Amino acid sequence: MFEIGFPELLVIVFVGLLVVGPEKLPQILKTLTRSFRAIKSYLMETRSEIEKSVGMDEIRQDLHNEEIMEDLKENKKESNSTE
Repeated sequence: MFEIGFPELLVIVFVGLLVVGPEKLPQILKTLTRSFRAIKSYLMETRSEIEKSVGMDEIRQDLHNEEIMEDLKENKKESNSTE
């Protein structure tokens, strides 16, 4: 998601140690982690509700059916051309 490498992570931890101090840093990291998880969960739930209201399952099924029909048409053309 953020594409943070190991060197960048070390810099962030070092700056965090300087700003917050080693006593409070683990507590702050736990709080941030919980917050990000809660936000991610909320966004996934919202996405799911939007997909349900739009009828995304039906749209996916229609697209799948169209692909099957196109494959059948191509197979029919190929079989007619070989005869």
